[in-house]
Amino acid sequence: MWRQRKYITMVLSTIILCLWITGCGDRKVVEKQVEVNGKITALNEQGGMLVVSMDKFIGQDKKMPDAAWYSISDNATIKFNGKKLPWNDVQIGSTVKVWTDGMMLTSYPGQATGLRFEIITQDNGVGDASGKVTGVFAAGEGVNVERFIEIYGVKHKLLPFTQLKKGSEPAQFSDIIVGQQVKIWFAGYEFGTEKFVTKVVIDR
Repeated sequence: MWRQRKYITMVLSTIILCLWITGCGDRKVVEKQVEVNGKITALNEQGGMLVVSMDKFIGQDKKMPDAAWYSISDNATIKFNGKKLPWNDVQIGSTVKVWTDGMMLTSYPGQATGLRFEIITQDNGVGDASGKVTGVFAAGEGVNVERFIEIYGVKHKLLPFTQLKKGSEPAQFSDIIVGQQVKIWFAGYEFGTEKFVTKVVIDR
């Protein structure tokens, strides 16, 4: 009898402990979400967006803006003006609020998962810079190729995921010709004096 009572007591204690830890019964575990504000400066084919803060910086010299790649969780939504926005309609240059679970890989830019996305303002299509192409360069082969565009004598590096468009249509790097007018968008961070281009639109 004593052993039976001890066994029942242990079982009841285990059940109570389980309810307390997992938040069963009347307890409800609410996941804390962290809000991030910034500008979308790049998009990649894996469905991720690079968001660069416009008012938060890393380091005491405040030269490196806070930046991170946000992948989209399975249940995440992207909205603009209260309506769902298809991924294909997300534009580089738009401002956005991102809600995350606070987990961030400590690379630069960082890497995190977005739980919710709200586009605040859409990109105006003007770009970060514009001008006449004075040079187009490529070095290396295959996956190691590096591409550069020169505008009015200033050389900029294109990243592997840089969007290329001619008007509103997709374009190829070979479509960029010296003498053309282009608009370009930057990644929002740089190393040394080199700026990275994440979008090029060739004027028709």
